[in-house]
Amino acid sequence: MRTVMVFFAGNEVGGAASHLRTWAEGLIEAQTQYQYRFVSLGDGPLASAMEYGGIPLTKIRGGFRSAIDELARLIRQERAWLLHSHGPRMNILASYAAKRQQISWTATIHSNPLYDFLGHPLKTFLFPKLHLWHLRRASGLFVVQPSLGDLLPCKTILEVPNAISLPVAARSQAEYRTLWQAKLGLPPSARFMGTAARLDPVKNLDVLIQSVAKFPEVDVHLCIAGDGRERAALEALTDRLGVRDRVHFLGFLESLEDFYGALDVHVLPSRSEGAPTSVLEAGFYGAANVGSDIPALRRMLLDGQAGEIVPVGDAQALATALRRLFADDMLRAHYVQVFREQVLPLYSRDRMIAAYERGYTVLEEDAVRAGKIVPLEN
Repeated sequence: MRTVMVFFAGNEVGGAASHLRTWAEGLIEAQTQYQYRFVSLGDGPLASAMEYGGIPLTKIRGGFRSAIDELARLIRQERAWLLHSHGPRMNILASYAAKRQQISWTATIHSNPLYDFLGHPLKTFLFPKLHLWHLRRASGLFVVQPSLGDLLPCKTILEVPNAISLPVAARSQAEYRTLWQAKLGLPPSARFMGTAARLDPVKNLDVLIQSVAKFPEVDVHLCIAGDGRERAALEALTDRLGVRDRVHFLGFLESLEDFYGALDVHVLPSRSEGAPTSVLEAGFYGAANVGSDIPALRRMLLDGQAGEIVPVGDAQALATALRRLFADDMLRAHYVQVFREQVLPLYSRDRMIAAYERGYTVLEEDAVRAGKIVPLEN
């Protein structure tokens, strides 16, 4: 079997981390055409989760040059024919290592490269250009939703679905709600909407907080699971708008089952997304989804059949949608049912694994036609 080397940052969090972990765990029992070697740059939440899940993992450390040297050494040692990276920084490192070893290189693009460094003016100007320049060297690129392919400087674009593989909820929504009411010191009448996201400008969480101020029902609380450099600014915004008592910053949560399980509504008001696992996870655990009108969310919510879609950046429209959902139990239940029956089956782990294997076959055939040397099977 030919070897594919998968390279990622050990401290990766969010949707890309969920994607990698779900894929790697599925490969343990799957029948595949290729064998896989997972390589982590450093330690962190994703590396720890991989190890905890029993996934063989090689860790490398060091700065820019030493990481490339070590990655190139591992490619030689494992006789890998393909290097597959995840994340902008890892893609740049992989580009150099693959060129040095003269092997094919691919990457999975999880989000719009132009939005990866929002909030850092210098990085916003430089890094997307550098990243896109390196992506031109790729043999092909995987995307988690088709519209991302329009942004990429590569002829071979391969779609791979995100996926989730989650345990069935251990408790009812009422029990989870009671749990969070107790944790937050809230009365039994309190109900929850929420989002699980890194606190980054691309997520438009300021718009979500503004909608809370326009949605004055005091028994509805917004819970934000996640952390990031925008936290202080978002907390200050809640103070200015007078909604600090109804907006709860929970920080990074190891497990999200009880979080999603307590929500009536999950909200993702982002200006850009790939194929967010948070929407899949929330729908799986029974929360109705509200998303901004961007290609990824319009696709996942079936053009409004499986959830509410609101204009990007429109706090008033978002507040109106939220008020409608909290007032109509049957509408929420309808959205959840449609999402579970029509959307979730499209994002299974088996479909993800099959999509990657089909894509690798395309890349291998391209390499042969281009006259590249593909290592013999191990």
